[in-house]
Amino acid sequence: MKSVFFSAGPFLTFFLFFGCNSSQMTSNDPDGFDLTPGQLITQNILHNGDEREYQLYLPSSYNEGTAYPVLLNFHGFGGNAKDYFEYESNFQEVADQEAVILVYPQALLLSGFSVWNAAPFAEDNKTDFDDIGFIETLIVKLQDQLSIDPERVYASGFSTGGMFSYALACFCNEPIAGVAAVSAAQLNLVDCAPSPINVFIAHGTDDDLLPYYGSSDIASIDEVVSFWTSVNQTSTVAQESSYAFDKETVYQYTYSEGINNSQVMLYKVENGNHEWFDHEIRGQSFTYLIWDFLSTQNFSGSKD
Repeated sequence: MKSVFFSAGPFLTFFLFFGCNSSQMTSNDPDGFDLTPGQLITQNILHNGDEREYQLYLPSSYNEGTAYPVLLNFHGFGGNAKDYFEYESNFQEVADQEAVILVYPQALLLSGFSVWNAAPFAEDNKTDFDDIGFIETLIVKLQDQLSIDPERVYASGFSTGGMFSYALACFCNEPIAGVAAVSAAQLNLVDCAPSPINVFIAHGTDDDLLPYYGSSDIASIDEVVSFWTSVNQTSTVAQESSYAFDKETVYQYTYSEGINNSQVMLYKVENGNHEWFDHEIRGQSFTYLIWDFLSTQNFSGSKD
């Protein structure tokens, strides 16, 4: 089985973010719930005796009479949920314009660095954190205390956060309607037992941390795409488009006509590095591309 846990050294260079000074609200009560639209709110929840933290952002238009979709966002190795909201993924504009509830869970520390348990059943796994159980508990809390659409819960992540999004698609896909992974490897191709689900992948060919073409420990992106097109039973021939930039070319591959109209979308960034991409495709940022793709599908299938 291709599985790997990365040492702290190479990841530290990329994933220790600057602290943010943005105003926010905090709820120290693990069972409390603040409802303040348009502000980032720190929340806590008890799971397996641990107080787990997450950031919550309600769209500015939030009201309890409407059922809202939820987008779970997972930071990378050594990262911080607040900083990921503020500096990296930039989903706030999407949340306000498209009326989406954003949730940014915080990973636990292992040897001083925050990390997600993205391969919970791997023999060489270095952590036993029950992150999947944490997310399942969190989704139940969101359903109980917010006005959400349980058919429209999605997951997105960068690097190890994207790895964990894949893990949710594998092992917690019943409440998850679609996942997106940016600059992320999938660590559980053997153990993964998912149902058909929309999958968005963006990866650079020059990624030196998680190589596009794989390694002895990591499946290639082509293998990951093949895995999910097989799960979804999509067409095997992709619809292709390309977009040229100064130093990079972005190739889009869309595999459609899967079970329940599921799709697999790959953005291959030629010469792209290990990053959250800032290219605009058809006038849209990758953040909007992710949401536009995920939002076409609810848990029961295509919304169209």
